[in-house]
Amino acid sequence: MGWYFRAMESSVIAKWTAALANFVPRFLDTHPVLGHFADNAAIVLHGSTACGIEDDFSDLDLWLIVSETELRRLDVASSTRFFEFQIENKPGHFGAVSAQTHAQRMRHCELSLIAELRSARVIHDPHGVASRLITDASRPMPDAVRRAYFQYHYVEHRSDDRAADHPLNRGDPVAAITAQAAALGHALRAAMVLDGEPYPYFKWLYRCASAAPTGRVLSPKVQEWIDLLGQNALRDSTGSNSHALARKMKEIRLALIDAARATGIDEPWLNQWWLHIDAARAGIQEVQWPCS
Repeated sequence: MGWYFRAMESSVIAKWTAALANFVPRFLDTHPVLGHFADNAAIVLHGSTACGIEDDFSDLDLWLIVSETELRRLDVASSTRFFEFQIENKPGHFGAVSAQTHAQRMRHCELSLIAELRSARVIHDPHGVASRLITDASRPMPDAVRRAYFQYHYVEHRSDDRAADHPLNRGDPVAAITAQAAALGHALRAAMVLDGEPYPYFKWLYRCASAAPTGRVLSPKVQEWIDLLGQNALRDSTGSNSHALARKMKEIRLALIDAARATGIDEPWLNQWWLHIDAARAGIQEVQWPCS
């Protein structure tokens, strides 16, 4: 999952990949449903444990990757694609997915899936399907993808930030935090793609972004924004132009603009973002991730 996890080859990963390599064949052989698909399925560890994170809240997430034909067969045999297990008192589950669907989602630039594939660990891969998916996910981000997704998340960031103005003026804390949190999420995603990194889903977004160059610049400002929440700034109704939370979000935005200009992105939509909302949303539909 990008910069944050790239170097995290750890004893946790080694421990669980070895344990699963021993456990999975025996479990599948005796499973009343999955036993029929074990010979052709790729088994891949993904999620937090694959990144070397182990605590009381982590579990073992496994993809059981099969063909579309095999997945249809599984749907006839089972009412679910989710199968639980436990190993060494640690819970885990298999999620059955199709290799073709994963490839299609990647080709359509589902960046959170691409980030997850980058940190995934192959347990069993009889036909090399999982290895090909991971190889494709690990390709450098094309510049067209970087620019399209930066524009999209930047424009959405500006839109959500503007949506917080009236709630901040009114002293409406629920509406204000909803809009500002959405703006912050888009800012962090924009920071990651500006650095050519696919972003993970929200749980790891800040950790990954703050370990990459642009996100590292934003990180102290994000922490200051959180500190303001702890100081009850949401209930301040001094007006959005002078509101502490609005000022802090502006600092985040200006840092993002400076970073964009440093990479050669200095487009009209950095300022007149409202004129480019439709174009930004259309732009991410037009780019593709390179897949074999």
